[in-house]
Amino acid sequence: MLERFTERARRVVVLATDEARRRGHSAVEPAHLLMGVLRDGEGMGAHLLHQLAEHTALRAAAGQALDAMPAASPGGEVSLSAASKAVLQAALAVDEQHCRGRVATEHLVGALLKDDDSVVLPILYAAGPDGERTRRLIGIARLAFRRPSEDAVRLIATSKWRVQNYR
Repeated sequence: MLERFTERARRVVVLATDEARRRGHSAVEPAHLLMGVLRDGEGMGAHLLHQLAEHTALRAAAGQALDAMPAASPGGEVSLSAASKAVLQAALAVDEQHCRGRVATEHLVGALLKDDDSVVLPILYAAGPDGERTRRLIGIARLAFRRPSEDAVRLIATSKWRVQNYR
């Protein structure tokens, strides 16, 4: 499945797996994928997340959520959970729908934010300085996920104007 992912997106999955292993978790959950994007810190997905809240606040909120998960035996086998597989498949589906050819970190972030019952939304709300601003920016990220283009994602990820208007 990961052969259609960019090098950076594959790195995010590896970082998420390392995070799960380090914390003694037996499965990579969506919160681990979020932490993987944050630990990588470079791709468009990380830039989208940084529009929601400060990097340190996001990492702290994600770390707290991961700390609350029950640990299995340290050093054991780590696999993808059903929820994480669904996130990766959603990212692949968008890529197929838009004939992009490669799944990038912004597709992963979009898949993490796709559903209202996503486990990462409470993490983002906990890290965000303003709930209404966070809600609106998540809506913008969802729009970019539905019709991703490098220009749309770059606009959302780098536009100070857009962030200031949602305060």
